[in-house]
Amino acid sequence: MFVGDVGMGVNPPPGYNTDVIIAAFPWGAYLGAEALEQGIDAMVSSWNRAAPNTIPTAAKAGGNYLSSLLVGSEARRHGYQEGIALDVNGYISEGAGENLFEVKDGVLFTPPFTSSALPGITRDAIIKLAKDLGIEVREQVLSRESLYLADEVFMSGTAAEITPVRSVDGIQVGTGRRGPVTKRIQEAFFGLFTGETEDKWGWLDPVSK
Repeated sequence: MFVGDVGMGVNPPPGYNTDVIIAAFPWGAYLGAEALEQGIDAMVSSWNRAAPNTIPTAAKAGGNYLSSLLVGSEARRHGYQEGIALDVNGYISEGAGENLFEVKDGVLFTPPFTSSALPGITRDAIIKLAKDLGIEVREQVLSRESLYLADEVFMSGTAAEITPVRSVDGIQVGTGRRGPVTKRIQEAFFGLFTGETEDKWGWLDPVSK
């Protein structure tokens, strides 16, 4: 969505138009097809997510992706596939372009929106699917060291889908492989597209050929 042609400046007049552009193009596995099973190596970035009182961090706005670019490019320069951003208080926020989940003792944890995490639709779907599977879910502030102590870590997003994280800052997560809770949630998530998981929430709109 773009503000229409209103000339130079950041004070558009009343009644200005907005333009919406929808692009459709092929999209492979964002972090690599093999990563969905084997996982990725991530690092905590030196770049923080913006504070909630600076820009609307809940908005999926183009300008917000400058932070994502900095977080992700720093990680790749250091040989990692993805970066993890902290919030301004030093707590976990999210990945460069994904929400983040941890598993500890069978409980699923994810940072709250107050940690500048985007309210992603895949994040919401995972929370609902996990609860439906009988997995306890807690949205709470998470410290950096919780990443190193977690049994499992994975990232989620429209592009990343559900991608396990096998190490953070060179420290192995759990067994260093996709964990059982992550696998269960993956199977339920991808099962929605094949019909193996019942769509109880009305997320899918069948399209006839």
